[in-house]
Amino acid sequence: MIPFSSLLQITICVALGILASASSTDLAPTWQPRGMDPLQKEEQMIADFLRDVASIESIQTNSTILTPCYKISRDSSFTRSWTHEDWLQHSAPPIRRYWRHLSSWRYSTTAAEILPVVGVMGLWAALLSSAASFLPAFPAYLKKVSVRSGLLGSFGSPIALLLTLRTNRALERLLDARKTWGVMSSQVQSLAGYFCSYVAPSDLPLALLALRYLAILSWTLKGFLRRERDDEIIQTVLPPEEAAWLLAAPADRPTAVLSRLRKLCMLASAKSLNQGAHLQMADRVNELEQCIGICKRLVGSPIPPTFTRHTARLLCLYLTLLPIGLLGVGMSPVGVVIATSLTTYILVGVDEIGHEIEYPFPLLPMQELSKIMHNNVMKQAKMMKDMPY
Repeated sequence: MIPFSSLLQITICVALGILASASSTDLAPTWQPRGMDPLQKEEQMIADFLRDVASIESIQTNSTILTPCYKISRDSSFTRSWTHEDWLQHSAPPIRRYWRHLSSWRYSTTAAEILPVVGVMGLWAALLSSAASFLPAFPAYLKKVSVRSGLLGSFGSPIALLLTLRTNRALERLLDARKTWGVMSSQVQSLAGYFCSYVAPSDLPLALLALRYLAILSWTLKGFLRRERDDEIIQTVLPPEEAAWLLAAPADRPTAVLSRLRKLCMLASAKSLNQGAHLQMADRVNELEQCIGICKRLVGSPIPPTFTRHTARLLCLYLTLLPIGLLGVGMSPVGVVIATSLTTYILVGVDEIGHEIEYPFPLLPMQELSKIMHNNVMKQAKMMKDMPY
């Protein structure tokens, strides 16, 4: 039989051993193998995100996703982002610059569009010149009905003014669209930084989901503005359940993406996000919404068609009467054909440029801008991964 004193000593030793074991477990350092599992899991989640977003660029361009701009010039062009080398070439001395433009004239997309009109007006001038050469009474008749040089010039001035006003207005629309995409790029990068800095430390899955939506925002807007398919990009970047929701959303997917981002901001605020950071993130989402609204306004509100129609009608009337006026003042038949063709090329060319830039989105380098935006989101995630604690 064990004495009571010995039994008491054994009980005390066992109790002290249990307390020591519990104390050593509570004080175990986080750098032990058991504490490495959450960190490894977070690194794997970030690596999966970077892999999925980077795979956007591996999508083949033969699909309708990464389509290039509709009008691409072989010379310097607004349809792509410029580099330092492009600016050096663009700022070359006049003799080199003019020679480059003249040598690339045969590749001009604008010239290809207006040459049929130039040909028609040149043919009209040639027919009138032939009639004046073979019909003796025709030149005398032209002198009676032709527009004199002073009156002809009075027609040309208002037409030139109308073309200038219309082209300037179209250029403003192009610059507004480019500025809007620039603002959107900076806001996407800023919002990605907020999610990485304020949300990721407490809820990494939510932050990475928001970054996935930010990475595809520009691609969905590009698809909306150019009527292109973006299904493959959505399925590549988003988780299956999120992709199914967005694909089932209405045709206005950019607005759906912003709605989801706003909901993710609210979820982050409900957990641990401080009020100041939440307000800043909400402002970024509102800025993105305004950018999308500007793009929609440019699509839905052209330069008033009445202005365009009136300018086109006056231009056609002026070019039709121009050979008659030139023959009436005694210009040779060959000179009439050349002068009419050159005038048509100049005026119709200005009018065509206004038409091209009035609808700016086929001309903007949205594919390169979208790549820049999702690369900026990836950079924020990489910095979050590599940043020391």
